[in-house]
Amino acid sequence: MAALAAVGFARVEGTRRWARAFPSVDHPASNAVCRRAGFAFLGEVDFEYPAGRPMRCNDWGVEL
Repeated sequence: MAALAAVGFARVEGTRRWARAFPSVDHPASNAVCRRAGFAFLGEVDFEYPAGRPMRCNDWGVEL
């Protein structure tokens, strides 16, 4: 899975402590990818994407 590979590369690079993802609360497939890749659910947040358009997202994070 691409998400697992991205986390692996980020760990090897070693320049960040966390990897985060912010899929829409209304997009179950993206949230499932985060869950399967080992990200922890950190709650719901408002995220601006694109600029000027807030959307409700799930905040996922994995410690690198």
